[in-house]
Amino acid sequence: MKVYSLKHRKNPNKPKNCQFEQHWTSGINRREFMKGSLALSVLAGLSACKPSIENKSAKKQVKLIRQTDRTVKLTGRVFNEKQLLDIQAVSMRLFPDDGDGPSADDLNFLTYLEWAMTDEQNMSDGDPEFIVKGIGWLNQFANDDYGKDFKELSVQKQDKLLSTTARSDAGERWMALLIYYLIEALALDPFYGGNTDQVGWKWLKHQGGFPNPIAGKTYRDFE
Repeated sequence: MKVYSLKHRKNPNKPKNCQFEQHWTSGINRREFMKGSLALSVLAGLSACKPSIENKSAKKQVKLIRQTDRTVKLTGRVFNEKQLLDIQAVSMRLFPDDGDGPSADDLNFLTYLEWAMTDEQNMSDGDPEFIVKGIGWLNQFANDDYGKDFKELSVQKQDKLLSTTARSDAGERWMALLIYYLIEALALDPFYGGNTDQVGWKWLKHQGGFPNPIAGKTYRDFE
């Protein structure tokens, strides 16, 4: 476990925030590409198309895990129901339902994330544990400031907490990790659980590769 120092933040004497910052002093050394601060830069570019506005999907019930006979099969769950709801709340702020392109729910992000967490490389990197720890830290921060878990807050308060989280090294890495998997859910073949009905490809005006992966002939089967 590599320990990261925190970046300087305003109001350093505020007890609740300082207490929260101590939770974000450790992280994991992830693969490069989008899992560092580059992922947040990618999100900033996407934000021009997907502005932060009220989450319309929060007002309707969404089945957390959605599978069909055309997708990979999950043999177990990495996250419990509460953790999935917490991740959903965060992912819907990172990729909201704003009427311009697919939201995290549209991408079936939670199903893809569950599958991605069974990848040996991702498990070896400690991603499942880091995501769960981040949820706990974020909820403690939310309760310290507002007396409620993150998913129970207004979108304005959620965005404020995420903005604060991104100003610490480990908090930024945690958000970047989720963004990395969101981008995978957006860009990978629908067989892997995300990008439902090629909604991500259609938004990006991208033509997927051929042949499409099928059971027993995925990239994992040839590693």
